[in-house]
Amino acid sequence: MATLSPQRWQEISPYLDHALSLAEADRRVWLETLRSEKPETAALLEQLLESQHVAVRDGFLEQPPFPPERSAAGQSIGPYTLISPLGQGGMGTVWFAERNDGRFERRVAIKFLRFSLGSTASTERFKREGRILGRLAHPHIAELIDAGVTEKGEPYLVLEHVEGKPIDEYCDDHQFDLNKRIRLFLDVAGAVGHAHTILIVHRDLKPSNVLVRNDGEVKLLDFGIAKLLGDETGSSEATLLTLEGGAALTPQFAAPEQVTGAPVTTATDVYALGVLLYLLLTGQHPAGSSTRSAAELVKAIVEAEPMRASAVVSSGGDSAVVAERRGTTPDRLLRQLRGDLETIVGKTLKKNPAERYNSVAALTDDLQRYLKHEPVSARPDSFTYRANRFFRRNRKAVALSTVALFAVIAGVAGTLLQARTARRQRDEAIRERDRANRVTKFVIGMFKASDPNETNRKDVPVREILDKASGEIGITLTKDPEVQSEMMATMGTVYSNLGLYPQACKLLERAIELGRAANGPSDPDVLRDMDNLGFALMEQGQPVEAEKWQREALEIQRRRLGPDHPDALGTMTDLAATLAEQGRMTEAISVARDALQRKQRVLGLEDRRTLGDMDNLAAALGMNGQLAESEKLEAQAIEIETRVYGQGNARVLNSMNNQGDTFFYEGRFAEARTMWQQTRNVQLRVFGPDHPETARSTYNLGCVAAREGEVDQAFTYLNEAVDRLAPRIVPQVANDPVLGALHKDRRFAALVARAKRRNPGSATCPL
Repeated sequence: MATLSPQRWQEISPYLDHALSLAEADRRVWLETLRSEKPETAALLEQLLESQHVAVRDGFLEQPPFPPERSAAGQSIGPYTLISPLGQGGMGTVWFAERNDGRFERRVAIKFLRFSLGSTASTERFKREGRILGRLAHPHIAELIDAGVTEKGEPYLVLEHVEGKPIDEYCDDHQFDLNKRIRLFLDVAGAVGHAHTILIVHRDLKPSNVLVRNDGEVKLLDFGIAKLLGDETGSSEATLLTLEGGAALTPQFAAPEQVTGAPVTTATDVYALGVLLYLLLTGQHPAGSSTRSAAELVKAIVEAEPMRASAVVSSGGDSAVVAERRGTTPDRLLRQLRGDLETIVGKTLKKNPAERYNSVAALTDDLQRYLKHEPVSARPDSFTYRANRFFRRNRKAVALSTVALFAVIAGVAGTLLQARTARRQRDEAIRERDRANRVTKFVIGMFKASDPNETNRKDVPVREILDKASGEIGITLTKDPEVQSEMMATMGTVYSNLGLYPQACKLLERAIELGRAANGPSDPDVLRDMDNLGFALMEQGQPVEAEKWQREALEIQRRRLGPDHPDALGTMTDLAATLAEQGRMTEAISVARDALQRKQRVLGLEDRRTLGDMDNLAAALGMNGQLAESEKLEAQAIEIETRVYGQGNARVLNSMNNQGDTFFYEGRFAEARTMWQQTRNVQLRVFGPDHPETARSTYNLGCVAAREGEVDQAFTYLNEAVDRLAPRIVPQVANDPVLGALHKDRRFAALVARAKRRNPGSATCPL
């Protein structure tokens, strides 16, 4: 049966509700009558009812499609062992698991998802999206550690294990008042807003996905899983009978557009946050506590306006219990909910996404202003309202001024001055909010097709989106040079990360020019843009020009921010790399050593930036022939990184590969082979054979095999590396003296030819 459109669902829904309410015999009579009047409607109803009958008969979704029976305890999933089930829901079954390879201890939650991957391409997309989402780092978002597929084709996610309670239960157990609940909610909203800035929408926000640990720290679960499912679930449209089955959402916390099949945007998460906030404040779902069937729930979400928050408390029979859980009385809770709070919640729950807050940042801004008794944007900004807000947040000052008014007229002047200050603060906050809104609109506009006939394209290349957006920055944001500079810098950094350095340099230079004009040459953002431009120039093969920008940025950073500021230290690290690229190794090592010593003192020995500098300095020392010092420093980096990140971390594996390089250059070929083999074994298990770092280790093993005269083994490794690592394996390997033992072999010409086809670059062995 075809998926129903939102309009068709609206038409058929009342008839379906009525049919489901009838007994079987009465339903047949009623359908015969309807068939004579509306044959198409009757036929569609029969299809829906038959689908429902089949689903009930077959026990549709009553059991999870993938293991995890309790007997699965003890099974291995990658480097983890299943211990016990934690629970199951509409999207999958969750198991508690522990690391089993002995390299380090870690407890995780493994979620087996309720969908199958129909092809190798789907499997690769799932793994690729999992790695991308694994970079979503925020203190209030539970880490997505890995994504994979079992031998039986069952997709799974490895997640940070969070021990805690759902946010509503936690607040009730601790009898949090409204302000404490709002502050906890702001942590959740901050996490959602952070993900929105990198264009990831949660789509399934609900209390069970928002846990609070015993220390009061909020952790948001399942972020980005909807994105993982996106290509598999097909259309965004949904029917009543399929809504709870395969979609990455929970009907009770779904937005109207999710129920009707309309496009899902960041406004969908704003609605879900509104449902969560409504529940925290009132103890009741916006759809009411009397909803029984799925059809009634859908109708309530799509059609019914929720009760005002204060009306929920005043009409509820258990208002005393609700108030007690919020540490107050029913009357006081009623007064607290009236006005700003229910206005804010009401705006998040608008049926039309365009009428909600246009970003999570705007919602959090209003909640923060409420906590400070400042005017909020969600209601008319009348003089009476502003005055009331002012009196509430300055009660003592107003009381004292009132007394002084009868004695000294100067008290009035003081009050007016405070009011003027408050207005300036409000205007500044509104300007910041509007600025955030403009950025949000621009980012959303990046993904709108310029041709109306292409609105349904799902395969728009990232490069096409970037080119379209970078061309529009200079047109749509000309009235706000500060925002224009920020967006150009962001786009330039994205181009740089994609290796498109000419485009990156062009945008970064323009961002610096606009930033200097808007904020001055010493603005920290401008200085960071200068450092980023230096990096892009170096990667483009212009190290001399890169050094000029980096030295200028570093001089200003040291003067304005201080020589030990993290921004200045970051620029020092980049400058050292630029000097090394020019072959000025003595100077590069001096700058790198100074940066490392400062970071150890300022940031600590275990900070990721300190460890990165330690690894970089060790590599530079090795390139300069200072092998003993390089080996010692790299070993120290490996020991700390393993303790901090665990054996399978990419940073640790990179350091181990570099240590193998040092052993190789020292002529300690057996130790180099052992180090690279250990590294490759972990990379194969964690990253897979196609990852660039795995192929790098494979290539290096081919080099050491060639050096040791193991010709067949060398060709095995080198052929695998050439096939899997195009950017790093190049035709110039024919001239590498390390591979001299292979030159006379007939297989060497074929290896070089394939390398030339893969990538015409340059490299030496080892990589």
